[in-house]
Amino acid sequence: MTTIETAPSSRVFRALSLDDLRRVAPSVFAEQARPGVSSRYAFVSTAQVVDLLRDEGWEPVKANQQRVRLENRQGFQMHELRFARRADLENASSAVGEVRPELILQNAHDGTRAYRIDAGLYRLVCRNGLTVGDTDFARVAIRHVDVSPEKFAAAAQAVAENTPRVLEVIARWQAVALTPLARHSFAARAIALRWDSAQPVTRLLRPDQLLAPARHGDQATDLWTTFNVVQERLCRGGLRYAGHIPAAEGAVFPAHYLRNTTRPVGGLTEGQRLNKALWNLAEEFSRN
Repeated sequence: MTTIETAPSSRVFRALSLDDLRRVAPSVFAEQARPGVSSRYAFVSTAQVVDLLRDEGWEPVKANQQRVRLENRQGFQMHELRFARRADLENASSAVGEVRPELILQNAHDGTRAYRIDAGLYRLVCRNGLTVGDTDFARVAIRHVDVSPEKFAAAAQAVAENTPRVLEVIARWQAVALTPLARHSFAARAIALRWDSAQPVTRLLRPDQLLAPARHGDQATDLWTTFNVVQERLCRGGLRYAGHIPAAEGAVFPAHYLRNTTRPVGGLTEGQRLNKALWNLAEEFSRN
């Protein structure tokens, strides 16, 4: 399973320095593309993009990179940076309600990924990063054969301009009261979004485990709160499950009793996929 290295989570109102970025995501500072990529690949270091986004008023607040085993991918692997607006970092009261808009940048210098920019939200109360689904913000992809400062500036502006629309979605979800049955259905479908139906966890993990709030402030049963509680439980892991696993037809191993604990979401790609799928699921429930 792919894992990542992560910057410290104390990022409420502090931008990461260049030293912070070098320590946790050195691939950001690659000085050339990985040997062997296409001759059409136009190399632009992510460090240059960080400077471009800073010029547009966005500061890096979190950095991740993939952990890779192949030595020839070290220093070129996929990485992800989350940016907050400088004004939001300087003025604690500028966050709208309990969330702060963010910009999410993914890139790799080994030819496996174009620059990709998504809208994100940072939930202050639980220090949890969310990704906005494509239904509410169209992802911006910038190919390495077609990079320019203007494209990154336009992408940053698009995130800023879409922020009010995303916050309207949150307000709409906060007004949706879910019945106990609807909340159970939401959690059950969320389990299926993370794990394949053939995995024992999909049968043994109870939906009510995902609905148990981690803090007193998340006791409400509206759609927005339910979405956040489930997202945090799924992404952070640590949920215990147990039960009997029947023997499959023709299987060598007999039926047995299984005890296990869910793991945190480790991969950058999987984290983005799951976050967007949960966002889209919540949007579906808001329209029912």
